[in-house]
Amino acid sequence: MLDDLYNGFLVAPLNWGLGHASRCIPIIRYLVQKNIRVVIASDGDALAFLRQEFPLLPFVELPTYGVQYADDDRFAKKMVQQLPRFVEAIYREQEAIDEIVRKHMISKIISDNRYGCHHKDTQNYLITHQLKPKFNGALRYFSWVAEQLLRLQFSNFNEVWVPDMETIQLAGELAALPIADKRYIGLLSRLEIDAQAAESNHENELLIILSGVEPQRSILEKKILSQLTNLSVKAILVRGIEEELPSALIPANPTIYGRLTTTELSTLISKSKYILCRAGYSSIMDLSITGKKAILIPTPGQTEQEYLGEKLMKEKKYLMQTQADLNIEAALLDIETYEGIRIDDRDRNKFKEMIDKIIA
Repeated sequence: MLDDLYNGFLVAPLNWGLGHASRCIPIIRYLVQKNIRVVIASDGDALAFLRQEFPLLPFVELPTYGVQYADDDRFAKKMVQQLPRFVEAIYREQEAIDEIVRKHMISKIISDNRYGCHHKDTQNYLITHQLKPKFNGALRYFSWVAEQLLRLQFSNFNEVWVPDMETIQLAGELAALPIADKRYIGLLSRLEIDAQAAESNHENELLIILSGVEPQRSILEKKILSQLTNLSVKAILVRGIEEELPSALIPANPTIYGRLTTTELSTLISKSKYILCRAGYSSIMDLSITGKKAILIPTPGQTEQEYLGEKLMKEKKYLMQTQADLNIEAALLDIETYEGIRIDDRDRNKFKEMIDKIIA
């Protein structure tokens, strides 16, 4: 009994959109199923999102990174300019983690891209697919420096868990950095999809799932709404935020939802023929368990999403359009020429082997 008391897990996803939080959901679920004591730590929207999913679990608020996002395609440049702020945030995370470990008797930490979430007295595991950041233009000369900085951060963790499969290499070059303690843990998705229903039941032609950071989320939303007004396609828009759209702006098409639970979103996906979403890695992992054909729209200037969208389009997996050239009508005419991706349960449950290993 005393061992159980001191065997708490801390799960700490980065608050950067909802992708990092959403892909931690299957891990948290499995830990709860194994009767492991779990504490969740994050901030902002990610923390609110996980509170909605796990209302009975204890939560701790971590210091915010306070990231400022570009309203144009200078995303990578904006991030590099804020490196001192990130370093400060990591330092403040370390101070918070020290108190959390003592107060909640934590023995193991699973951090999703929060590089300050580790402790000298715990086993530490980092979830990331971003081992080799992508930079374009003049910033490409920063790539080597970024790799060395990440190697330094990786050394603080017992293992680096890559949510990918060696056989598929969904992340491609992003996860190609050779490090000794890298482990592939399979694809992570919070969705619960009935494969048979998803194949046969298409009540909606297009499901649009908005995600990511502002102001780009709202910019894309406005473009989508303006185009759907003139299209006779049955569409549903999931805004991904709690704030309601002003009534004066609500169109007849599409049907609009705010933020949905995992069960609600899974049901909508099962009933939809096509998906339109960002080209974020967590969104693509979600797509891979649905078998649905999809339109990917990378966030402007976010080089990781641009790389993934172009890679998967070249492989004929998903159709990609840029936000500037978004044309939903044309995309729906072309989408059937792309295959989509479907993985089996073994590929999405491999992470359970890693969990079983560290709790044994």
